Amino acid sequence: MARSNPSAHPVQQLREAVASLEASVQLCLTKPGTVAVHRLRTSTRRAEAQFELLSMLPELPPCQRQTRKAVRLLKQLRQAAGRLRDIDVQRDLVRSEVAAHKGSPLPDHKLRSEARHLLSPLKRKAEKAEDHLLRLLHKQQARLTLVFEELLKALAPAQSIALSESELIALTRACYRNRHVSQPSAAAHPETTEELHEIRKRAKLARYLAESAPQSFLKAHRLAARFTVLQQAGGLWHDWLILAEFATVELGASAQLSLRFAAHADATRRAFQCRLRYKI
Repeated sequence: MARSNPSAHPVQQLREAVASLEASVQLCLTKPGTVAVHRLRTSTRRAEAQFELLSMLPELPPCQRQTRKAVRLLKQLRQAAGRLRDIDVQRDLVRSEVAAHKGSPLPDHKLRSEARHLLSPLKRKAEKAEDHLLRLLHKQQARLTLVFEELLKALAPAQSIALSESELIALTRACYRNRHVSQPSAAAHPETTEELHEIRKRAKLARYLAESAPQSFLKAHRLAARFTVLQQAGGLWHDWLILAEFATVELGASAQLSLRFAAHADATRRAFQCRLRYKI
């Protein structure tokens, strides 16, 4: 690939992502909380984005074994942090829905009762998820360092690989467009929940890929901003969807909160699908 100055250096970007991940793990162990968990989850996503970028480059030395180990470990950490983050968001959404109803002329005692019935199991789930995450971090912290040291050592011959801004943008768009749907026709009109979930995840990966660009890559960062808007639209839909499903299980489909959350899920789904019509 053509070389230019300034350039993006994928192996160095991976090294920086790993350093950020290790710092996030330490922060989570030292001071667990919403901010620390969010930072940990984001750090795993940024590292995964660099793996995606490296997988598209033809000049890499053999490192499949080391990469598989690192990817498996990242997935474990991301899923554990993501589970806790999702529960925290669900609790906030329940509280905000009840707060938004205050001042209404309609009686809200039923709504508050339903909220209590949801918040109690969500609190227990959050405590269990936090305990699982902390146990996983304690168990894997030392291994995390060793796994990535081994991988970065294997990648050392590829340190000089550099990408121009146009190359990075092309790879970012390829990452999003080539993987988020299985059929070309579905890309223009995504309808199923599975298609939308895949697009949401690919938009998130593409965002972190573009965000890894040097600050001087202004077009890449503008592209990252567009993916951020798309990802956030999909994320909001996903948050309401899983909360609506949880409320239906806990309260029944006819409960006030179940109906409200389902309506929010439908509205944000339509907004997400509308956002997909914008060209990226």
